[in-house]
This record gives sequence, structure tokens and C-alpha cells, in this order.
Amino acid sequence: MVNTLREINVVRKKVSGHALGVAVAYPSIYDVATKSLSFQMLYFYINSLEDFYAERFVVQRLRGGEPPALSIESGRLLRDFKLILFSVHYEPDYVNIVRLLQSGGVHPLAREREQIVVVGGPPVIANPVTISEIADVAVVGEIEKAVPAILDAVASQADDKRSVLDCLPPEKGFYVGSRGDERVIYNYVENLPLDFHPVKQVQPLNDKWRRTTLIEVSRGCPRRCRFCLEGHIFLPKRDRPLSDILYIAEEGCKHNLTEHVTLIALSLFDHPQADEVVARLLEMGCELSLPSLRLDALNRERLELLSRSGQKTLTVAPETPSASLSSAIGKPFLRDKLLEVIKDAEALGFSEIKLYFMVGLPGERYDDIKGITDLVKKIAAISGFRGPRRLKLSLSIFVPKPQTPMQWFGMEEWKKLGAKISSVMNELKGVAEVKPYKPLWAYIQCVLGRAGREATKLLLRWASSGGGLGGWRRAVRETGFNVSTYIEPLNIDREKTWDVVEIPASRDLKRGYELCLQLLERRAETEDI
Repeated sequence: MVNTLREINVVRKKVSGHALGVAVAYPSIYDVATKSLSFQMLYFYINSLEDFYAERFVVQRLRGGEPPALSIESGRLLRDFKLILFSVHYEPDYVNIVRLLQSGGVHPLAREREQIVVVGGPPVIANPVTISEIADVAVVGEIEKAVPAILDAVASQADDKRSVLDCLPPEKGFYVGSRGDERVIYNYVENLPLDFHPVKQVQPLNDKWRRTTLIEVSRGCPRRCRFCLEGHIFLPKRDRPLSDILYIAEEGCKHNLTEHVTLIALSLFDHPQADEVVARLLEMGCELSLPSLRLDALNRERLELLSRSGQKTLTVAPETPSASLSSAIGKPFLRDKLLEVIKDAEALGFSEIKLYFMVGLPGERYDDIKGITDLVKKIAAISGFRGPRRLKLSLSIFVPKPQTPMQWFGMEEWKKLGAKISSVMNELKGVAEVKPYKPLWAYIQCVLGRAGREATKLLLRWASSGGGLGGWRRAVRETGFNVSTYIEPLNIDREKTWDVVEIPASRDLKRGYELCLQLLERRAETEDI
């Protein structure tokens, strides 16, 4: 990895003798890590501090043997850093935390090493217990509050690891596994401070990479879809001021050598000044990439803005074509609105439509799966969006995520999921490009999302088996881990592993689940319209 990358905006500090080196690690490959705003935030914030410097580590292979974990900046081995920070967004990447530690000469078990390993991110906020014997600290909170506290603790407690951990209390969002199971309170910032959002961002210089300035427009979402993890843990919703967004864009385009801007938000047009954000960025000459958009937030004027921005792909996430099922999951489906948006998008020159659907939802019938294929065929029939190059379909699988109202549901049986996915792919052959998510990865998400400390042995074995799906199967077989117990429905009255976490949405989860059940029962009694 060292000396083979051509990048801009890499930080190379003149380090004083007392400066503390921090390893900023991402448990996936370089391209994925560099597109992560949290990874960039950690790197640039730590390097902005006089007495600290940060160097990056990423995974080089997603399966098989992992080469020695060397810093991108200096080639130092991971074990040479006292403090190691991991940002993780995806439960299956837990195995890559173990693989990266081992390849860097760091013992994967917290109790067996001198280094302090801190892990944070959405799945950790939802359930810190799964990773609690590998991470010294699991962060149940946001970077802006957590990182300064961690750095202060490490700097003030010299080489005393126990004292550092004692400085990180659960009421401030720190779950320390060596203290046992203790209630931890989600710690968040009231607003989105500009000093934590990097303007300069590391940009690879290669022909395949499109340089862009990442901008977090909002954090959280007011919609509260009952299956959505980030919509429930990142509360309350906060919006970045228009002036800050414009500043990041203007300075970012200069330093990142690009006019392209990627806007990050769970629900972009719920920002109170979203239309002005897009319009002002266009006035500045920016090209924009936007996240998937809600149908109920789109209109002709907004589509025109997006078209002017240079965005050629319109991405929307209906999730399901069933009116009653969509009502139960808290994300209403607007069929007529979708068809209207499709027609407007074609008239405005969009070249591609991308649709996100989910299979395996509780109460789902095969009629609902047929509804997906019928809807996609209808879109192809009434518009020029037809064929794999112009019409794309992403099929995800419902996973009952902790800290959501749908956390008590189970997952659908493996063969049924496979049959549904095959049905969609066969029906839409030649009509659209269909990219399905593999059921086994969805099962792994569910298992690791719900598991406790007992998953440690499984993660260690999985890592020693090289990661990947084959390694998972081998690890499950060799450890005798009972996967089925983690994908079954949960009793609403029984304690859950992740009940140690207190988030703002906690008190509303049961009510959301009960409403979902009522709507599913009503759906079962009547024909879906």
C-alpha cells in the first residue's frame, strides 16, 4: 500500500517527540474507506490538533490472507500505534476489524493487548455488545462528542490503559466491555459543527476515481420508517446551515480539484432550505450527486434542478409496491406519483432510473413480489427507461435491525428468499438490470446485529478462515454457532442484548412495532388494493 498511491490532500505533519500517533482504520478496502465521510472526518480532525497526528489503515483483501497492516502515510505497522480508531458501517465488516488487527501485529482480544482499540458507527450504536471483547471501547454516540473525549483521556493518562478506560463513562456514550454490561446513553451533538467537517478531503488520482467533495447536509430523518436503523439512532434530526454547506462546497472544490459535490442526507429534501442548497450550488457551477430520494419529496421543479445539476441517474426507493405493506413499514408507496416522476425524468433528459426494493418483509406474499415485476414492466412500457442500461433494480433483504420498531420480527427462511429473488430476476430478464443482495450476507447482518459477547469466538474463527462467505460457513460449522436462534422473531417482553443502549427513540419503539403488527393483521384480513 505504501508509496503506490497517488493522492492529494494527504496530511504529512512534522511530528514532535511528544505527539501521539493515532491509527485511523477502516475495515474495508481503500476505495470504500475513502468514500466514507466519517473516515475523512477522523483523519482531518485529529491531524488538525497540535499534539496528535493520524495515519490511515485499510484492508487490502476482503477474503483470504491479509498482508501486513501498514500505514498509508509512513508504512508503520499497526501495532506501533497506541490508539486505534475504527469507523464501521456494516456488521459483516466486524471480521475485517479482527483481520486488520491480526495482520498489524495487534492481539484481537481487548484483554490481551496494550493498545487501545475504539470502534464506532451505526451498528455499534445499535448494539455495542457484539464487538465488546474485541474493542476496548465501543462508542455509542457521534464523532464530534466522542473523539475529543477519547483523545483527552489518552493524552492525560499517559501509558495507563485502565485509567484511560475509566475516563470514558457510559453516561457519555462509552461502552467498555471490561466493565461488564452497563447501561450506556447515546451521546450526540446539538448541531453539526463546521470544525469537524473536512473541507480538504483525500482524493485518489487515478482514471477510475471521480473526485468529489462530500458534504453532510443533514443528520437523522423525521420520517421514522420502521425498518431504518439510521433513521432511529441519529435523532434528533439536525440540519447543517446553508452558509456552512456553501462554504464547504466552495473551498472543497478548490482543494479537491473538482466541481463535483456529493450531498449526504437520509432525506435530502427534508432540509428546510434544500431547494436553495441545490440552486445555490448550481449557481456556483457545481455538479451534484444526490442520495436516493423519497417520492413524496419530488416534483417537477426539483427534478429540473437535479437535471441542471448534471445528475443523469434518478434514484428512488419505493421498497415495496404494496400499499398496505408499505403502510405497515412506515414508508407509504405512491404508485401514481412514481409513474409521474418517471415520465418527468424522461422528459428532462435523465438517462437512467434506479429503483430500490426490499424482499422478505414481514407479511409479504408472492403477490407482492409479482407486484415488483409488474411495476417495473409498466415503467418500461410507458417510458424510454427499459433495458439493463437504462432501468436498474436493487433488491435488498429485510433485516430486523436493533433499535428499530421492526427489531422484534424474524427473517424469512433462506429458500423462500432465494425463490423470490430468482422470480424477480427471471421475470425482468432483458427488461432491467437486477442486482440482488445475497441472503447469506443478510443473515450475517442479522446475527451480528443481534449477538452478544458469544459472537467473539465466531468472529475470531471467521477471521482465521479468511473472511468471506466461505469463511463464515466454515466458522459456523467449526464453532457450532447456532445461527437459527438469531434470525427468529423475538418475544417483545424478553430482555434483548442491546437493551443496554438508551437512545432518544427507545421509548417509541414498542409503539411502532405494535402499530406495524396491527396494520399487518388488517392486511391479512382484507385483500390488498
